[in-house]
Amino acid sequence: MFDLEQAISDWRRRMLAAGITSPIPLEELEIHLRDDVERQMQSGSDVSQAFEAAVAQIGQAKVLHNEFKRAKGISMKRIAIISLGIFCVLFGPAVFLPALAKYQKEEVWNGAVIVPMVLGALITLAGLATTYSGFKRRKA
Repeated sequence: MFDLEQAISDWRRRMLAAGITSPIPLEELEIHLRDDVERQMQSGSDVSQAFEAAVAQIGQAKVLHNEFKRAKGISMKRIAIISLGIFCVLFGPAVFLPALAKYQKEEVWNGAVIVPMVLGALITLAGLATTYSGFKRRKA
């Protein structure tokens, strides 16, 4: 006789062996598996057929693991882009403002004032653009 709980336990072990070790996605997958088994059984399938169909619907463990890895990589890339942008937004004024203070003190436009002001402004604008693109980037 087919034991659904044992089959789900074996399925969880296969998921863990494939590398899906984070508890939240694994629990969500199990919830979907159980819901699908229940739907299949209400449609007239016996419990073993319902379980096999639900497992096929969710997908193979290796494929799921690769999808989770890809999604995590995209997320980490976005975090890195946004962090770089924020750093530039903070660093740009650190270059710009001392040059502005020097100009206000000396009231002379020379290379020692103009270059840091332009460079600081460009760094800040690049940081704003990078941060914006990191937040607006669509998920692949």
